[in-house]
Amino acid sequence: MDYNQEEAEAGKKFQEGILVSFAIMELFMLLQILVGIVGATATMTAYMVQTGSDMNHAQYALERIMMNSRYQIILLVVATFVSAVFSVPAYWIIWGRKKTAQDKQYFREKVLRIKPFAMIVIASCGLYYLALLIVAVIAVVSPETMESYTDMMDTTFGESQALAMLAAVILAPINEECIMRGLILKNLQRFFSTPVVVIIQAVLFGIIHANLVQGLYVLPVGAALGYVAIKSRSVLPSIFMHLFYNTLSFTVVLLPEVCQTGLFAIGTVVVSAVAVWFMGRTERTI
Repeated sequence: MDYNQEEAEAGKKFQEGILVSFAIMELFMLLQILVGIVGATATMTAYMVQTGSDMNHAQYALERIMMNSRYQIILLVVATFVSAVFSVPAYWIIWGRKKTAQDKQYFREKVLRIKPFAMIVIASCGLYYLALLIVAVIAVVSPETMESYTDMMDTTFGESQALAMLAAVILAPINEECIMRGLILKNLQRFFSTPVVVIIQAVLFGIIHANLVQGLYVLPVGAALGYVAIKSRSVLPSIFMHLFYNTLSFTVVLLPEVCQTGLFAIGTVVVSAVAVWFMGRTERTI
């Protein structure tokens, strides 16, 4: 095979891997949008039946209802749950059930141990504070972007902490890991080397969040989740890591004020990185 043929094959390989991954991601994004449309239509129909209003009045009422944070978080929970109903079986049917006896033995002997999970916990803490530092930089560079993001998050999650935790801590990790580190990462592994796979799926993980602030600060998180999924040969550790990381959003705010400072964040990132590096060097288990 000459150089031109090799270049053409490489280009075809790249396009196929990226396009299929984008198609998977867009499919699940469209599914959640569809759930939102169905929810809005059902709400408007119920309002019309209960009040006897016409379409114009119902649309006006729907606009007010959709501004309610409780409505938004309920819709988010439902949309994420519906997506998980499809993503979990899809991952299992396409990839999960194909695990070899060697993969299962590796998981039992190398992954289901204290050290790998300790590394995940430590890394999650460092990544969380790294995300806070990235957010702080965004706030300095573009205050308007940060203000818009803060308003969006307050509107969506401000009304009910219980529902917010259900969506962010339980449903989102399961759904997003089966999509990103399950379906998409496994597809990318067919075409690219491990470093390229980690980078691409991290970028796609940022895109799927559909806003600039989250899209930026989840890049290192997505890279770490991808690395964990590849090294453990399973989405289960990445689900746990994602779950623990998201839980920090609700627990760190309860810590003393010193834990909210930039200096503490920098220290946590550095100490976490050194600890994970040292533990991984002494015994590479994930």
